[in-house]
Amino acid sequence: MAKTKKTKIEGKADVEVLKPPANGAKVYPKWVAWLPWAVAGLALIVGSVGLYQRFAFGLRLTDLGSFVPWGLWVATYEYLVWLEVGSLLVFTLLVYVLKWKTSLTRMAPMLYLSALAILAMALILVGLDLGHPFRAWHVMLYPQWGSPMTWMIWLHMVYLLVLLGKLVLELRPAIPQAKQIGMWLSYLSLPLGIGLVVVAGSVFGVVMGRPAWQSSGLPIMFLISSLVAGTGLLVFLYIWFFKDKDAPDYIQTAKQLGKLLLGLLIVGLIASALSGFVILYPGVPAQATALNLTLFGPYWWVYWIFHIGFGVLVPIGLLLSHSQTARRIGVAAGLLVITFIAVPLNIVIPPQLAVEAVEKGLVIAYQGPGLTPDYFPSVSEWLLTVFALGFGLLVFLIGFQFLNLRPRGAESVKEG
Repeated sequence: MAKTKKTKIEGKADVEVLKPPANGAKVYPKWVAWLPWAVAGLALIVGSVGLYQRFAFGLRLTDLGSFVPWGLWVATYEYLVWLEVGSLLVFTLLVYVLKWKTSLTRMAPMLYLSALAILAMALILVGLDLGHPFRAWHVMLYPQWGSPMTWMIWLHMVYLLVLLGKLVLELRPAIPQAKQIGMWLSYLSLPLGIGLVVVAGSVFGVVMGRPAWQSSGLPIMFLISSLVAGTGLLVFLYIWFFKDKDAPDYIQTAKQLGKLLLGLLIVGLIASALSGFVILYPGVPAQATALNLTLFGPYWWVYWIFHIGFGVLVPIGLLLSHSQTARRIGVAAGLLVITFIAVPLNIVIPPQLAVEAVEKGLVIAYQGPGLTPDYFPSVSEWLLTVFALGFGLLVFLIGFQFLNLRPRGAESVKEG
């Protein structure tokens, strides 16, 4: 870790800065290192209000109801699963299947740590979205194997164990046969990860009351989305957290990852366009209404500006620029990761708002709280989401700072 020293700036008090390393890397004020901790702490403090409200008042302070039972928490959960599983899938394919012998292999500890932190966020949100979160253990002891939800929970638990195993092996490389065990755990994570994402998509696809979800292609779209979002996270972590940027293959690896991200982003865009065309062309009201709400409804800007504009067109422009640099690739990846939350939001919410196209008689027959086909996340929902994100960030910071899970130096043993 870089040492600190006092630097006197003319006309100002002494400022404590990080002592520049031998390779002449950029010097940052010491407070920059504490900024993420402050953000995580503030998120936990502010978000704890939402956590208290969830336990004290149940779901009454949310905007969820009979027609829209899944909202911000479920959409964010799916987004986090895509990031977690997708990044590990792409990393495992590149390192263990395609045998990339690059500095990317040294990102393993960082990647497993980020996946664990993201998994913590996801489990908090989906657990508290349940009406009785403390009964979740029933699924483990009394599983109903005919339910996709059961498979999703079991796959999550097994995937968690595999991830923890990989982390332990990274922390204890002296364990006998650690490299061999780690390799087989990585191979095992491939079918587990693919199965988890596909089953998560199937949870939506089997809901009879929401025809916009009923498609054999939805699980495949979930898998494609996971690969795109996960690649974005992998590229982002490599560009901004890899320590040895003077490594001979750093720039080359960054450019290769940028090309991979560009290719997957274009594939995802084409798949999304084809899926939309198949829904809109026949004009089946129960399906087309949901997509029209996404494209032209009151929150059209989430799709066109936030997702397509900042999350697709701007990253593609950066990745296609002639003067390609690692920084531009990192910015493109960061934009994609941040804005990709719009995808699960548009998958989860509009098909539920289109309930009038399916059950109009039922909608107008009963009125009251929770009986309107309308939804926007309440303050309580936003607060609890902030709490989960803050908790995950804290997990990441603890591992990064105290468990020595920074990207390893060139002298470390490469995986694969």
